[in-house]
Amino acid sequence: MPLPDDPSRYVEVRGRVTEVTEDGARQHIDELAQRYIGRPYPWFGGRDQVRLLLRISPEKVTSPRG
Repeated sequence: MPLPDDPSRYVEVRGRVTEVTEDGARQHIDELAQRYIGRPYPWFGGRDQVRLLLRISPEKVTSPRG
């Protein structure tokens, strides 16, 4: 996950998936794409594609920079 003050800095979150849903997944990727590329996500489409949102209960959080 990039942090606003330094885009190359990130943290890693590990844990267990506690929820999986399709509800809101398309809207989520479009919001992220709007933020980073200024338009809806262009690489999603077709009847055989499914987007999922996964909720993760964190068990470990680390950062290479401490």
